[in-house]
Amino acid sequence: MAATCIGNSNLVFGLAEESGVIVQNFTSTQTSETTELSKHNGTFAAVAFSNTRVNVSLSGSSTTAPNDTIGAALSIQANADAVSAGSYFVTDVSSNQTADGFHTFDISATKYADIT
Repeated sequence: MAATCIGNSNLVFGLAEESGVIVQNFTSTQTSETTELSKHNGTFAAVAFSNTRVNVSLSGSSTTAPNDTIGAALSIQANADAVSAGSYFVTDVSSNQTADGFHTFDISATKYADIT
């Protein structure tokens, strides 16, 4: 949807276009495991972050047959995340078809760092 933003020019309005789908909602959450090292007095001396992953969910309509197989690779280009290495893998799929509306889908996927 085209929009004219007035005020802060750094704000982003709307979603980037993805190939083969019309995305209505896109959510991305980056997580990692933490390992903490405590000193003798209980305060923290260090923390390590590992096994970074990105969980995404998107919903919309598909202009082609979506790859909705659990475990299949999911290509997300335009609404990408900060974790550069790795691939998205489909973890959940839901589809909805009605007599008076467009066919829609909800897909969740996880990107594991360094797994391609």
